[in-house]
Order: sequence, then structure tokens, then C-alpha cells
Amino acid sequence: MSLGLLVGRFAAFLNEQPASFFDSTPSEVAFPQDLERLREKFGHHIVLLTLLSRSDGEAVMQEREVILHHCLEQAHVSGEPATAAEAAELGDYLRDLRPTSAQLAPSIKRLEHGTKEEVVAVITTAIAVVDADGDRRPREVAFLTDLQRDLHAL
Repeated sequence: MSLGLLVGRFAAFLNEQPASFFDSTPSEVAFPQDLERLREKFGHHIVLLTLLSRSDGEAVMQEREVILHHCLEQAHVSGEPATAAEAAELGDYLRDLRPTSAQLAPSIKRLEHGTKEEVVAVITTAIAVVDADGDRRPREVAFLTDLQRDLHAL
């Protein structure tokens, strides 16, 4: 199985969520201009992980903290770590973010062209997001765990 097919399975999983999973209107908070370099690197991760965090109807602070940690780790791994001010601003942004269904396809498309390491990091974080609020849905956990196993087998 190819990396693209595995990312496609993740997209299908997100698309199978009920209509209430997606906001009909985008977040009113624009991505902070000061964080543009971070958005360019992993803004698509933010969209996908935030959408996943809402799969139970709301994104709780613990889930947002997992996403923030992922972003900060990705910045560090890329060799351009976020400053303390950038981390605080990104945390504020994540608190109010409500991605729409229109943001899903471009985010998936971009992840399809990512490295195996990037996809593994997103799927690993997705599992942590699902676990963060203590409300583990067996279907979500089983799907994401299978996806992670398949990724490691590539």
C-alpha cells in the first residue's frame, strides 16, 4: 500500500463524520501574520488535527494542547523552532479555530505529498488527540491504530 492511499484512508475517515463535525462558517480569527512561516510548514496539520478534535462535537483544551505540542515539535524538527511568543500566539489561535469542510481537501492533498515521517507524525498526533479528552471511541482508536501500523509497515 502506498503513502498516498493511507492518507486517502485518513481523509475518508474524516469525511465520514456527521455534518455537525464541520462548521458551516470558518473561524473568524485569521491566521496571525507573525506565524506565517509556521503556517506554511504545517498549517495543513492544524486543519486536519483540529477537525479530528471536533469529532465528538467539541474541541477541548487538552486536544488543542496536543495539537500545539505537535506544531511546536514540527517547527523544532524542521530546524526553525518557534519562539515563546510564537508558541503563545499559536496557542491563542488554536483556541478559537473552527475549520470548515472546504479546508479538508486542500489539507489532505498537501499531506499526500508529505514525507513518510510527516504522515507518521500527523497520525501519531491524531491518536493523541483522540485520547486527550479521555473519551475514546473504539472506532476512532481502532482506525487510527490500524493506519499507524500500516504506515510503519511501509
